[in-house]
Formats: sequence, C-alpha cells, structure tokens
Amino acid sequence: MNTIIIEPSSQADYQLFIDLAKRLKAKFRISASEIDTTDKVSDEKAFYALAGSLDLPETSDELIKIIEESRTNKDIDTSWAE
Repeated sequence: MNTIIIEPSSQADYQLFIDLAKRLKAKFRISASEIDTTDKVSDEKAFYALAGSLDLPETSDELIKIIEESRTNKDIDTSWAE
C-alpha cells in the first residue's frame, strides 16, 4: 500500500483533505504531528522587529507633515474645538 503524508497549512485545507478522503472512500487515519517551535519569536521581539522596520522621519514636525500630506480630505471639521 502506498502512503501520502499531507501537511495542510490551515484548518480549512485540513478539512478539505478529510472530506476528499471520505468522498473517495479512501482508507485514512489521523495522527498528530510534532509542532516545530524553534522558529517562534517572542511577542516582544516581534514588536521591536516591526517597530524597527518602520521608516520614520527624524523629527515630529516631519512626521506631522507626512501625515497631513497623505490625507485625502483636506477639509477637517474643527468646529468642535472652538
């Protein structure tokens, strides 16, 4: 008997393979695979990796200018602040 080992990347893909095996009336068995945790990064390291990847300007004035230039609607209602 030939054996195929499939490791789906999502629960939806997993369910698709199970349903297909049932539809084809193929003999199958489910076994848990070992999970590789060596590549997992802590939340703190992931946050700093993301924050370090942002290309931020040197000063807050430059950041404000970038934000103002990226706005699609220049008419901002400030009547609530008066």
